[in-house]
Amino acid sequence: MATQTATAATGSTSGKPNEKKSQEKIAAEFQQLRNQQLNLVNNLNAIEMDLKEHKTVIDTLKMVEPSRKCFRLVGGVLVEQTVEIVLPQLELNKTQLEKLIEEGKEQITKKGIEINQYKDEHNIKMRGQEPTPPAANEKESAADDKSCGNRNVLPVRHNMLELQLTSGESENFFHLTVTGQLESAYFPMGPDGSGLFCRYDIVAGPDWELVSGLRSAVTQSARTESDYRTVVFNMPIEFTMKSTNPYGWPQIVFSLYGANIWNVETNRGYSRVHCPLSGGSGSSAERTIRAPLFIPKYSNMCSAAMSWISGVNPEMRDPKILTDGSKHKGLACETYGELVIRLQTISRGTSQMALDWGQTTVDDRNY
Repeated sequence: MATQTATAATGSTSGKPNEKKSQEKIAAEFQQLRNQQLNLVNNLNAIEMDLKEHKTVIDTLKMVEPSRKCFRLVGGVLVEQTVEIVLPQLELNKTQLEKLIEEGKEQITKKGIEINQYKDEHNIKMRGQEPTPPAANEKESAADDKSCGNRNVLPVRHNMLELQLTSGESENFFHLTVTGQLESAYFPMGPDGSGLFCRYDIVAGPDWELVSGLRSAVTQSARTESDYRTVVFNMPIEFTMKSTNPYGWPQIVFSLYGANIWNVETNRGYSRVHCPLSGGSGSSAERTIRAPLFIPKYSNMCSAAMSWISGVNPEMRDPKILTDGSKHKGLACETYGELVIRLQTISRGTSQMALDWGQTTVDDRNY
């Protein structure tokens, strides 16, 4: 009897850690399912944005001549092609993206059903969720069957909403999507060199994280054509970032290069712009910016004379310092020419964080 009692006591004490470990495992598996669903939703949003861009480009290319020259961005490099070659490829990509969207929606629905079943199986209650009586649940499920015809549709939507509110993503971050293009470079007396190309770099504060798009890219080499003062690039710019606060608002630094009279590649100017402020959560703001180009100059007379003879201008080791006013004090430079940039910004999640850019009243004024 004493042996049996001791054994029972030992089993009861050893059973508590196992029960606690089982609860931790259940919570970890449930969080893993939620993370999987969140990844599926984010991937679906990215694909839908890509499909929207394809539709815009396809509609634009259908209105131009098939033999017109165009450039396609492949792996961060612009490839020269014609409209009749690019258009069928874009239409094929569009069809594939539509199929991916349908598959993504099915995966999200299945994952939502799996999460709901897991919650019911282990009696999981979310924080802030009030328990509902069984009778109310039966009535709600019956109403769902009559209204939707599919019992699993409405619970999945509730679960997706619950996932967004409890995961903290929509409460702790806001997203900023920037689209546009570097249209051209304008020089009043014509460019000093030939074969110009431009590189852009995105610079933001420490709290900003790049979600999609390229942080830097290089345009094709372009020359003046009908207008000797304008060099056309039409370089697309598109990226999405998220942050917890507006500090370190994204800026774009442009570095222009070209060949001099000795056919040596040299710097032709730098420029920087802030991304435009959006009109509020879900609204867009489009701006056409004419950013002046400035060329650094030597402060030493001997170095300046050698630069004039060789035609090679001084270059910055890191042009990103232009975004910080404290790092380029006393920089000697001259201004010649400007870049024409068209940017459009869309913000999402700012209203939940009580952020107001103050653009609504300004944009509605009549000047």
